[in-house]
Amino acid sequence: MIHHDLIIVGGGASGLSAAITAKDFGLDVAIVEGTDRIGKKILTTGNGRCNISNRTISFPFLSYHSENPGFFTNVLSSFSVNDTENFFLSLGLPIVELKNGKMYPKSLQASSVVDILKLALEDRSIPLYTDCKVKDIHKKNVFKLSTSNEENKLFTCNKLILACGGKSAVKTGSDGSAYNLAKSFGHSIIETIPGIVQLKLSYPYLKSITGVKFDGYATLLVDGEPIRKEFGEILFTDYGISGPPILQISGHASKALLKKKNIEIIVDMMPNQSLSEIEDFMESHFAMFSHRPVINSLIGIVNKKLIPTLLKEAKIENLHKPCYDLQWDEKKRLINLLKNWKFKCIDTNGFNQAQVTIGGINTKEVDPKTLESKLVKNLYFCGEILDVDGDCGGFNLHWAWSSGNFVSKNIANS
Repeated sequence: MIHHDLIIVGGGASGLSAAITAKDFGLDVAIVEGTDRIGKKILTTGNGRCNISNRTISFPFLSYHSENPGFFTNVLSSFSVNDTENFFLSLGLPIVELKNGKMYPKSLQASSVVDILKLALEDRSIPLYTDCKVKDIHKKNVFKLSTSNEENKLFTCNKLILACGGKSAVKTGSDGSAYNLAKSFGHSIIETIPGIVQLKLSYPYLKSITGVKFDGYATLLVDGEPIRKEFGEILFTDYGISGPPILQISGHASKALLKKKNIEIIVDMMPNQSLSEIEDFMESHFAMFSHRPVINSLIGIVNKKLIPTLLKEAKIENLHKPCYDLQWDEKKRLINLLKNWKFKCIDTNGFNQAQVTIGGINTKEVDPKTLESKLVKNLYFCGEILDVDGDCGGFNLHWAWSSGNFVSKNIANS
């Protein structure tokens, strides 16, 4: 049986931040990790570049969400973007800021972040037990952890941090099993759904437009009401739609899908022009090239691969008739599609592709001033396991670093 004063279950971003902070405060701390190595999910973030944080994070933290609004305020206020930058600089990792406030390691390699964190553990001689999947936890005077590892099967500790992540990116080890550990101590779980994830569409012509991408707006409609609008590169796929704007609106879509609401996405392919400006331009264009077949009328205006589908959607059955033969209602439908192309969303792409978990441990059962359980003394939480999620763009990793730092500081000062 192995004993440490503080054990952190989970070697992801929040657990590593918590371990390094705890050791720097002089605590006897160890990490128990269920997979064969630490930081697996970190390697997948930011398209392999690791979007560490975001310069725009500030009070009132509107890019963060929870069923218990404001729970995250103490944590995020105590560990700012500058604190995150200084934390990594102290470990030897310089940070660069790119577009939209996104912050990355100077190398633009996620592996650099994991390597630096490994070195930080080694420099501090923090014990790391890998391939130790925690099966159950009991508490009498101390916490007793049973794991799947035959060599290091049992652990005990006085204080315990659950930093085991959620259910997103399952292949990295986040399978949601940690929720059962929390439930065994009486904690309730806010229903978990995928966030920052691609969306599936019900659309008959998806195959014909797969692979097309462009800059535009994506607006999410829930039961006909606009909920959120985002700009950026939009990509059609064989299952539906992706790209940064889609990832940003996906959390709202996921919540609405859970409630069986009607979800639609409006795509604006011409974000720099109003509908009236597009109408004027297209009327002039049709008149100038009136003898051209309508299928050639949009060449150079939109991606060529989209043209047959747009014409079908506009109910123009004869794709080769000359532009002068177009009826007013046909032209109107076609022009409107360039600005307001509507799609029905039927699902997300699931937890395997999701970057974050929405939902998790009910934060009403956790002290926001310490991240200690209100139900079990000396049981703490940090990171994605809690019902806190952020927008796409470095917000969730920032929550991981900040909550890990916050919880260990409070343990050290308790």
